Amino acid sequence: MNIEELMNNPEFRIDIGSLLMRIHSENLMNSYHLKAILKRQIKILEIQKGKTGQELDDAIESEIESLNDKFSEWLKEDLINDVNDFSKD
Repeated sequence: MNIEELMNNPEFRIDIGSLLMRIHSENLMNSYHLKAILKRQIKILEIQKGKTGQELDDAIESEIESLNDKFSEWLKEDLINDVNDFSKD
């Protein structure tokens, strides 16, 4: 059975709100895991450079802020491209 057949089947029901919340929750959990991994990797790199204590903490936070800025720009570009792609249909 394909998706079109399922959508036309009155017995087929899907709770869109629950589905969206589940997808959102999974995305958040993945994000938390990735942030923890990234922070650990940055810390290892900074320790290899000989940084310790507050200098280490500052370097980690600075690098994470820099990456967040970069990722935010990428997200904006991707969302704009997605909206443009969807509006062409």
